[in-house]
Amino acid sequence: MSMIGTWISVIGSIASIGGAIWAFVEARKSSRAATKAEKVRDEIISRRKLIEVSQVHAETARILKIVSTVGPACNPSLLRGVNCGSIAKDVEEYARYINEHSSHFNVFFENKAKELCQDLHPDIEALSEAKSFDDKKAAGKSIYYKIDSFMPFVKELSDERKENVSIS
Repeated sequence: MSMIGTWISVIGSIASIGGAIWAFVEARKSSRAATKAEKVRDEIISRRKLIEVSQVHAETARILKIVSTVGPACNPSLLRGVNCGSIAKDVEEYARYINEHSSHFNVFFENKAKELCQDLHPDIEALSEAKSFDDKKAAGKSIYYKIDSFMPFVKELSDERKENVSIS
């Protein structure tokens, strides 16, 4: 019986070693799958951020076009019939929109989107309440130049995000 016991012990040891090897192989497969899942998750997050930054870029271009009607190139004849309150409302909605997406614009403790929102608030009120051509043009120019100076920053961030999105 001691010979049978020895063989059973050897077979048990071999089975135990085989089980350990199988467990190790499965653990490596599981680790690779987890790494792939993390990469896919990171890719989805990167693409979502790219889409959001691209939408901010498109919205910035759209609002610049609207504000240009009361911007630097406007004159009294072009301003006739223009609803400055409506333009002010559009700029207010734009400010709210970029503030909502401002997390994408943090650079070294500086947030360009939040700064722009805060800088636009007095101009939005001024444009909304403006009665004379000079007041409308002053508020419009101020809004236009502030948003226009934000545009290169948005474009740069959008381009940077596009370059950083990996192709899977």
